[in-house]
Amino acid sequence: MNLIQLSEHVYKCESVVTEPIRIPVNTWLIKDQDDVYIIDTGLEGLVDAQMRAATAIGTPKAIFLTHGHSDHIQGAAKWLEKFNIPIYAHQKELIYINGEAPYPNFNTLENTGVANRVLPLTEQTIAHLPIQYYLTPGHSPGHVIYHHATDNVLLTGDLFITSKEELHPPIRSFSIDVNENIDSAAIIDEIKPTLLSSSHGQELLYNDELYTNHVIRYRD
Repeated sequence: MNLIQLSEHVYKCESVVTEPIRIPVNTWLIKDQDDVYIIDTGLEGLVDAQMRAATAIGTPKAIFLTHGHSDHIQGAAKWLEKFNIPIYAHQKELIYINGEAPYPNFNTLENTGVANRVLPLTEQTIAHLPIQYYLTPGHSPGHVIYHHATDNVLLTGDLFITSKEELHPPIRSFSIDVNENIDSAAIIDEIKPTLLSSSHGQELLYNDELYTNHVIRYRD
C-alpha cells in the first residue's frame, strides 16, 4: 500500500488487487488536528497497512463508508477488533450491510462482518468535522461522496472510475442504475472541487467540461 498526501488534510491509501481483475482500490484518511477519520476500509487484507498509516498521522476516531459493497466495507470488522470507534453509512445502505436484503443487483446477502454495528450517517454526525457528505444513488441506493471543503477535495467512491483526464461510470454489473448514477454525478458541477479522487482510478483535476462530456458519452 502507498500512502499519498493529496492535500493538507487528505491522504489516499492506494492499493492494487489483481484478482479477479487488476484494479486499484483506494481508501482515504482525513486528518483533523490529532484525529484521523477513515473513509472506506477496503478489503480485509489491506487493513493492517491502512491501520499503520492512520496511526502514523493521528488517532483514529471514526469510519465513514461510501457504501456497503465488499471492497469498501470488508476491512471494517478487523478495524473494530482493534479500535473502539463508530462506523457510519447512509441509512439507505443499512438493510444491505445488516444482511436484511440483498442489493437489488445481487442475488445473495452481503456478509459484511459488521451487521447491526453500523450507525446511520446524518448531518449531526459530521457537523463538527471538516467534511460534508452528499447522497449519490445509482451505483447503490445509499452511495455517498465526501467533500473536504477546506482543501476542496472530493472523494467520490464508486460514483466514477477515473483516469487522469476523464470520468467513467462504475461497472454496470455491480450498479443498480447507471443512468441514475450519472444523474447523481451532476453534483460535481455544484461543488466544483479542485481535485477528484475515486475508489478505483487516478486523481483528476476538475474542469467545467468533465460532467458534460461524461453525460454525452455514457448517458442512455
